[in-house]
Amino acid sequence: MNKRVIIYFVLIVFFFLFNFYFRPISGNPFVTSEYKNTSSYINDLYYSEEYFKKKLLNKDEYIMYDKMIEASLKNESEVSIPCVSRNCTSAFVNSYYAIYLDHPELISFLGIHSYREEDGFLTYHNYQNLSSIKNYFATRRIEREMENIRKDTKNMNEKEKIIYVYDYVAAHQYDRLFTYIGTNQSAYSFFTKGSSVCAGFAKASQLIFQNIGISSYLVLSSDHMWNYVEYKGKYYVFDATMGASLSDKKNVHFYDGLGETTTGSSVGLFSENYPVIEETALKDIFKL
Repeated sequence: MNKRVIIYFVLIVFFFLFNFYFRPISGNPFVTSEYKNTSSYINDLYYSEEYFKKKLLNKDEYIMYDKMIEASLKNESEVSIPCVSRNCTSAFVNSYYAIYLDHPELISFLGIHSYREEDGFLTYHNYQNLSSIKNYFATRRIEREMENIRKDTKNMNEKEKIIYVYDYVAAHQYDRLFTYIGTNQSAYSFFTKGSSVCAGFAKASQLIFQNIGISSYLVLSSDHMWNYVEYKGKYYVFDATMGASLSDKKNVHFYDGLGETTTGSSVGLFSENYPVIEETALKDIFKL
């Protein structure tokens, strides 16, 4: 092979790796050195207060929550956890939901397809998890995309930032073919493959909102996931999956996600733990 071709190839690979994985960045301003020394820290993408862990679990059940996160990071396919509660299954389900809502940065947490309780243990099976190498490089890539987004939105006001996130997320493809496969249930597929399902859209939105200084929550129902976003001290429905389903911004319903969800309901699980949601849609306030 011609030496010049080899040099060009090496340079292309170098610049690709540098730009997407190793380029120096400022990082999420909320992820401080103090936070990195807490048990809540997973990576530099997100600062989690573990709000739902504290709301849904007692301190004994924190053990199950923490073990599930640890198992996901270690790419364990089958996990057995000692029951620390009289109702072990209930504690397990609540731990699962709490992790889903508390840690959108946990891109290796792809979902659970079966579990059983017996002999004082709760045993569950993960969907295909990410290897440590995939997890590492995907996180580095998402960190650098967050840096691009922070730069894009640096001089925007609240309204402009919220519309930016909606347009950015909705521009990605809805993964209709692989809806039930674990790998599209996190922000991993959204940022690395450009496609996802509602969970990936909502978690990606949550990551972006925090990184650009907008307060938001993840919301989960029996068959859907979306966000509540704060605007001028009030919270509104934000569902970028609506936009991804419509695709075309010229569609009169494109911004329905700033007030409606694909399921037609604005209320998810654990509604008592969320702030009051305004019935007036942001799209009407924004005159979209």
